[in-house]
Amino acid sequence: MPIPNLINIKYQWENQGFCIFPNFLEPKKLEKLQLICDDIFQQWLAASPNIEEAANTTNMAYLTEHNYFYKNSSWLIELLEFIAERKIIEILEFISGEKILFHNTQYFFNPADKSWKGIWHRDTQFLAPEAELEKQRIKYNTGVHFRVAFLADDYLEYVPGSEKRWDTLEELSIRKSENGKLNTDDNMPGKQKIFLNQGDALLFHAWGIHRGVYDVNKPRRTLDFIYAWGNHCDYYVPLITCFGQLDLLEKLSPNAREFFSYFIQTYQKYW
Repeated sequence: MPIPNLINIKYQWENQGFCIFPNFLEPKKLEKLQLICDDIFQQWLAASPNIEEAANTTNMAYLTEHNYFYKNSSWLIELLEFIAERKIIEILEFISGEKILFHNTQYFFNPADKSWKGIWHRDTQFLAPEAELEKQRIKYNTGVHFRVAFLADDYLEYVPGSEKRWDTLEELSIRKSENGKLNTDDNMPGKQKIFLNQGDALLFHAWGIHRGVYDVNKPRRTLDFIYAWGNHCDYYVPLITCFGQLDLLEKLSPNAREFFSYFIQTYQKYW
């Protein structure tokens, strides 16, 4: 698929904090990526100390761990090439005006045997429980999710525009509720359910207010990449995963090699 109109994308981004890209991947590429991710998911599930608990979480992370690719080393290269896909990076560079930094991967799946509602949150809140620290982190850098739906996906709800401002009193009372119920309330003002068809992609601001609603009756397989710009995330350093392999970069295309070299140079002092 050619890169969509970047001016329109930036307008959507600045006005609502998310953009949908219909039919982002052709069927053959989509099928191959799902094959790779499902294989990783099954390995992760089998290795989990509590398989039942793992099967009912929201997602798994760090798909680029080298141990997932002993039998199919070429699959790691395919996954890395897609993470560094030029049409994705060009979109992010255009809307940010900055150099893009990789952070992590996630794979979202439907719960195995129980439905539940996730909490309303900004990703910043998990490492900044105090409001003033969270406000600082929001300004410190920008985190975004870019995800591709292997199956139709309507699990995500987002509050458009919330990424540009702090919470209203009502939003804050829901997001920071301590009673265990209010922060999963359906009455978040201004919420919008996001619908993705198979093969669609979504970009959304990780600092915006959002949640997932997890339904055991709706199959889900959605690949999610986390990117960032601005200051690097020195308060939550990503794991080294496969990037400890000295010859890995030589196996990548020039664009992917440059992209991941920047990631390695940024974080290698922490590893």
